[in-house]
Amino acid sequence: MDHRLDLVSFWGITPGSRVLEIGCGQGDCTIVLADAVGESGHVDAVDPGAPDYGAPYTLSQSQSYITSGPLGHRISFYNAHPTDYLSSLPQSTQKYDYVVLSHCIWYFSSPSQLSTLVSATCSWTKSLCVAEWSLRASKPQSHPHVLTALLLASLEAKRKEEGHGNIRTVLSPAQIRSVTESSSVLRLYAQEFRVSNEGLLDAYWEVSHTLRNREKVLKALGEGGVSEKELAAMAAMYDAVNAAVGIIDGGESGVRSMDVWIAKFQAVE
Repeated sequence: MDHRLDLVSFWGITPGSRVLEIGCGQGDCTIVLADAVGESGHVDAVDPGAPDYGAPYTLSQSQSYITSGPLGHRISFYNAHPTDYLSSLPQSTQKYDYVVLSHCIWYFSSPSQLSTLVSATCSWTKSLCVAEWSLRASKPQSHPHVLTALLLASLEAKRKEEGHGNIRTVLSPAQIRSVTESSSVLRLYAQEFRVSNEGLLDAYWEVSHTLRNREKVLKALGEGGVSEKELAAMAAMYDAVNAAVGIIDGGESGVRSMDVWIAKFQAVE
């Protein structure tokens, strides 16, 4: 929760604001946004994920719990693709004070999805707020997370069908900024790299799950016709993750999430 509070504080979400959160997932950031906008504000939270996606609680279970809580009346959840949601809004709809993309870009099915989404949001807001993993590790304990993200992105790129993992399209802060500013409507207003809070477990989940499935994934790649050279490269990447974990006190339990990149883009006047 402290991590989300830090994000909202950096973005400067003010009371009375109308916020569109894209890729809200189970609502971790949605609750903090709802608190920030106050009684006179509102958060529209959109996610295309299946209602039964997620563990230990699904999107549907988490969102229902939030809706029934003290901040529920400030939030409207929508199970829809973001661009479809935006295209369905009447032109008379009041524009959003902020559009938020909080740790959702790496879930996108392809890099082009970000460009399409930025183009769709430009006419609906003057402030785009972004938070994503930075691919930067200020501490040795975060190196396995960076390596794992790149490994999973490489594996995803070899898929013929769309995957369902937490990491599907890895874009660096520089790439995200380039895509966003290519709209010629939004320009970077402020950015910051921060060491992740110790309570964030994303790295542990991704690293442990990836290493646990090493042999199964490599076997499937070999049976799927991946070349010997590519297979060797993938195996070496797994070994690099394992080696990075091996030099950390506590092994997998000592792995820490990589640094976070926070940014705010404003409309060009």
